[in-house]
Amino acid sequence: MSTKSKNLIILIGNIGSGKSTYTKKYQKKGYVVIARDQLRYAIGGGQYVYKRKYESIIWEADFYMFANFLDMGVDIVLDEININKKMRMQYIVYAKEKGYKITAIEMPKFSKTESVARRMTNPHGQPNKKLWNSVWSKFDKMYEKPTKQEGIHKIIKVKKYEVS
Repeated sequence: MSTKSKNLIILIGNIGSGKSTYTKKYQKKGYVVIARDQLRYAIGGGQYVYKRKYESIIWEADFYMFANFLDMGVDIVLDEININKKMRMQYIVYAKEKGYKITAIEMPKFSKTESVARRMTNPHGQPNKKLWNSVWSKFDKMYEKPTKQEGIHKIIKVKKYEVS
């Protein structure tokens, strides 16, 4: 039996908060990156594809990959919004069952204007500011701070200057 610590990093933040940029730090350390956005790029052959009718498959594939990598015992970083307890719970429950140490990383909260401007540097094929303003507002209303009561071992709060 391996004594190596198994780590799950759950990034938490709205659009344009620096999650994907911050993920690179863990990818360089050998973490497997799980990101639904990357699946959307994959099904589009390099072009971002968001279609509501595909989303159940995207989410299923995301969790399938997550569960299988957990079974392998590799370190994982979730590059997702994970903005509320419900979104985080399935990952936390399964990771705890597999003996993972779970760290939540709360990304900085930028204003809607800042976040949308940041998103526009990579708008995922959707260069519509009105759309991204709407997405930011929806996610902002859904936001719940992570707590250790969720089963998280450690919570780290990232400062704006660390992702700017």
